[in-house]
Amino acid sequence: MARSDWQGILVAHEEWKHTIREAPDGAQGWQAENTGSGLRATFDGHGGVVRPAGGDWHWGLELEGYGIGAERRLVAARTPRVGTNGRRIGYDWDGNLEEWYQNRAAGLEHSYTIRERLGRPGEEAPLELWLKVRGELAAVAVDDDGRGASFGRERGQALLRYAGLKVWDAEGREVAARLETEGSGELRLVVEEQTASYPLTIDPTITAQQAYLKASNTEVQDFFGYSVTISGETVVVGAPYESSNAIGVNGDQLNNLASYSGAAYVFVRNGLTWTQQAYLKASNTQSREDCFGWSVGISGETIVVGAPQESRNISGVNGNVQGNTPLWASSSGAAYIFVRNGSNWIQQAYLKASNTRAGDKFGTSVAISGETVVVGSPYEDSDATGVNGNQLGTSASDSGAAYVFFRNGAIWSQQAYLKASNTEANDWFGYSVATSGKTVLVGAWAEDSYAKGIDGDQSDNSASDSGAAYIFVRDDINWNQQAYLKASNAEPWNRFGWSVALSGERVVIGAHGESNAVTGVNGDQSGNASRLAQWSGAAYVFLRNGTMWTQEAYLKASNTSVSASFGFSVAISGERLVVGSHLQSSLAWVSGAAYVFVHNGTSWFEQAFIKASNPDSQDYFGRAVAVSGDTVLVGAAEDDSNATGINGDQFDNSAENSGAAYVFQAKALSIANQPIAGVSGGVLLTQPVIVIRD
Repeated sequence: MARSDWQGILVAHEEWKHTIREAPDGAQGWQAENTGSGLRATFDGHGGVVRPAGGDWHWGLELEGYGIGAERRLVAARTPRVGTNGRRIGYDWDGNLEEWYQNRAAGLEHSYTIRERLGRPGEEAPLELWLKVRGELAAVAVDDDGRGASFGRERGQALLRYAGLKVWDAEGREVAARLETEGSGELRLVVEEQTASYPLTIDPTITAQQAYLKASNTEVQDFFGYSVTISGETVVVGAPYESSNAIGVNGDQLNNLASYSGAAYVFVRNGLTWTQQAYLKASNTQSREDCFGWSVGISGETIVVGAPQESRNISGVNGNVQGNTPLWASSSGAAYIFVRNGSNWIQQAYLKASNTRAGDKFGTSVAISGETVVVGSPYEDSDATGVNGNQLGTSASDSGAAYVFFRNGAIWSQQAYLKASNTEANDWFGYSVATSGKTVLVGAWAEDSYAKGIDGDQSDNSASDSGAAYIFVRDDINWNQQAYLKASNAEPWNRFGWSVALSGERVVIGAHGESNAVTGVNGDQSGNASRLAQWSGAAYVFLRNGTMWTQEAYLKASNTSVSASFGFSVAISGERLVVGSHLQSSLAWVSGAAYVFVHNGTSWFEQAFIKASNPDSQDYFGRAVAVSGDTVLVGAAEDDSNATGINGDQFDNSAENSGAAYVFQAKALSIANQPIAGVSGGVLLTQPVIVIRD
C-alpha cells in the first residue's frame, strides 16, 4: 500500500472516531469520545458535560447570559437551534451568539462567537459572559492574575483547571480579560473590549493532565523529579537527596539515616491509572551524599540510575561494593542497572569507570537503549582524544569522558571509553548523554570553539562556553566519532549541549544560555545576545541522512523571555519532542514550563505550552522532561506539596523542595500557544482563549 493511501486511511479513521453522534438507545442529545484525553462528552442542548474514563464525577459549563452594562441578554431559558457536522456541534442561541464544540484529537474545543457588540453608545462597561458550573465540582482556587481557576470537591484536591485566558482584537492586540467566580457554582468571563472590533470568538479547549506523581515517602529537600525518564507504560523519577538508608528494591523508606543517599521511584500505567511499582535504592547505600537518582534512564525492562557522588575506590563492573575511601575516590561516581521480571525489579549490575578517580562524578548523566548503556563523567581529567585512548593521564582537568557498556545475556562489560575529538580542560564532555540503537550523543556545554554547524573548526577557543555535542556510532563492536555539532548561531555562554536527546535519526540539543529575542521555529538567528532575551534559551534539531548530519530546526519558545532557560532539558520520541524551561515565569515567578513540538512530515511546530496544575514560585517545573510516544513527563524538583503517591493534595506547601512529576497525554494537548495546566486524577483541564476577529 502506498504511503499516501495509508495516510488517507489514518485521516479517515481519526475523523470517524471523533465524530459527534446522536446519543444511542433513544437517549436525548449527542455524545462524543475524545480518546486522546480519555474523556466522554455529552451535549443536551443546554451545554456540554465531560466525564473522565473510569472517573466518578462529571463537570461542564452552561451559558446563562451575556452583555455589556445595562444591555444584558439572557439565554438560559431559550432553546437554541442545534446543528452538527462531523466533529462539530453548534448552538445558535439568539442569532447573535453561537456556542460550539469541536472534537479534536488535541482536545474538546469549546467556543463562543458573538457577531455584534451589545451595549449602548458610549457604554464603558466590559463585556461579561455568565456561566453555570454543572456537576459535582466547585471552584477551589483562583489564580492571582485572574486568568484561571481550579475545580475539585474540596480545597487542595483539584480535579481540573480552567486556565490560560487570553484575548486579542482583530489587529492582533491583546485585550485585557479575567475570569471571576461567583460562589462555588458560577463563572464570569470579563473582557475589556471597548475598543475591539467584532465578531468576537471565545475559544477554550478541554484537554488532559493524566497524573500528579509524588514520592511514597515525601520529605522536605528530597528533590523528587530532579531526573525523569519514560518508556511505554513505565516512568522512573529520581530523588537524589532522599535520605533513607534502605538498600536495594522496596526497602524501608521511613528513616532519614543516610543523608542525600538518593532514591528512584518506578510508576506503571494500566489504562489511565498510575501506581508506584518499585522504590529503588543503591545496593551499597551509605550515610553520605551519594545522590543516587541524580540521573535516570529506561529502555523496556531495564533501568539505569546514576549516583555521581558515590565514592568506592574500585573500577569496572560489579566490583566489591563495600567501603567508602573518600581520600582516594570521593565523588568518583557509580551507576546501577535494574531489570524487571514480571512486576519485580532486581539490581543486575553495578558500574564504575574503568579509570575511577576522586571527583570525576561518573553517573552525572546516563542513557540506555536496548543492550547499550552510556554513562557520563564530566569531571574526568585525561587528555585523551577520540575512542579508547589513554585513560591514565590527568593533564586536562574536567575535560570529561563518557563510557559505553554493553550487555550480553545478563553480563555487562565496558565496550568503549569516549573522549572529545578536541579534548580541553574544563569542557565537561559527558555532562549530558543520549543513545538510540547504535548511536551515542555526548554533550559538552563548556566547550569553547567558535565553530558553527557541523564539523567546523574545533581549534578556535574564542567562544567561552558556547558548547558542543559529539555523535559516535558503532560498527559491530567498534565506536567512531561521526560528527561534531555546534549551534548554527554559536556564541559565548550559550551552553549548547547542556541537554541532549536522541531518537532514531534525529537529535535535539538544548542551549539554555542562548539569548536571541525571536520566538517560534526557525526564526532569525542573527539577533543573539539581546538584553531583552538574555538566557532565554534555544534548542536545535539535527537530522541524519545516511552518514550526513544537517540542522533541521532552530527552536525558541513561543513566548521568549529573559532568563527563562528554554532548553535546560530536552527529550524526543519519534516526531515529538519536549523542551523544558524551568525558569519560565508565567502564572508564578520561575514556576517553570515545558513546550511540546511535533513534526508534521515537513516541518516542526509548537503543539503545546504546558504549566503545572499547581504552579508556584521556584518550583522549577521543566527542570527535567521525558517523552515516549504520546506521553509527556515533566519534573518539578522543587515543588513543595506534602502529598504522597498519585494525585494527592497539590496545594499544601508544607514540604519544601520535596518535588513532583507530572504526566500529560500529548494527544490531548492543545495546539494553541497558551498555558496548559493540568489536573490530578487522570482527568481534564480547560484552556480558555479569546480571539477577536474581523
